[in-house]
Amino acid sequence: MKHRAIDIHTHVEFAGTLDILKRRYTEEEIFNRFVVSVTGRRSAELNREIVAGVRDALRDPEKKIRDMDEKGIGLSLLSSTPFAFFYEVEDDLAVELARFQNDQLSEMVKKYPERFAAMATLPLQVPDQALKELERAVKKLGLRGVEIGSHVGKKELGNEAFWPIYEALEEMNAPIFIHPHHVAGLDRLIDFYLSNLIGNPLDTTIAAANLIFSGVFEKFPRLKFILAHAGGQVPYIIGRWEHGYQVRPECKDKVHRSPMAFFKNFYFDTITHNPDALRYLISFAGSDHVLLGSDYPYDMGDQDPVRTVSRLPRIKKEDRMRILRENAIKLFGLKAS
Repeated sequence: MKHRAIDIHTHVEFAGTLDILKRRYTEEEIFNRFVVSVTGRRSAELNREIVAGVRDALRDPEKKIRDMDEKGIGLSLLSSTPFAFFYEVEDDLAVELARFQNDQLSEMVKKYPERFAAMATLPLQVPDQALKELERAVKKLGLRGVEIGSHVGKKELGNEAFWPIYEALEEMNAPIFIHPHHVAGLDRLIDFYLSNLIGNPLDTTIAAANLIFSGVFEKFPRLKFILAHAGGQVPYIIGRWEHGYQVRPECKDKVHRSPMAFFKNFYFDTITHNPDALRYLISFAGSDHVLLGSDYPYDMGDQDPVRTVSRLPRIKKEDRMRILRENAIKLFGLKAS
């Protein structure tokens, strides 16, 4: 196990989640409300079969461990599938669902402590309850950070309703993993699975910009956000934000420093599907801000992320080791093994 890679972007789901939802919704209502609304009906119908094919990988820790061994991954940072944020449900049910998932994540980690750590999910549509669940998940259950969506209903992540949660996360030194969901412009992204191909990186980009320009980082300068899918367009478009800050007064409404001043608050996974894009990301963000990610077990993930990083040309050995494992150990407070 020594010096093996750490995957910070890998998903799980729990069968009991559906049982909780069924107490309030029919199966068809669940499908329409939480799946069709995300991708459109054609992709949702296709995903019914695709997800059924990876259900064991999502639910069975032994299957996950076998696949990790095959790919040279020693430890995975588990997070719930983004379909299970459930920001659309009523307050009481949202809290119950988050608590259930966090309990299950904690149990997986306790059963396989050498192979898994985990990030909590929070009922962010109920910020006061989300703050209580954060305290429980980190301090009682031992989860290592949180996974959140790229927005919460109509509230962007810079909304001041979430600032008490950010304050607590900063005090805990706990990282925040942003995963896109319910993406912007879905009415134009229905065909060709563009909801994922374009929508996912787009929504991550919107979330990151909102965090910068809303003043979150000025208020909480030690926050650490990990952006899924190599940060969407963030590493490639932040120069435009920088220019906008210089020439547009509305970009200064809530912040007193330019976007690049906050760039180091962001970390990025390796999921680019293009070696040149990944090399650019490493050169621009720094090897200390890029972490190995697979998006296991979904078809849009990197099926062999260790190989992806290991085969990158013109990357120093020490930079590879940071990306493969050392950054994750430092960011999540893991024990080196």
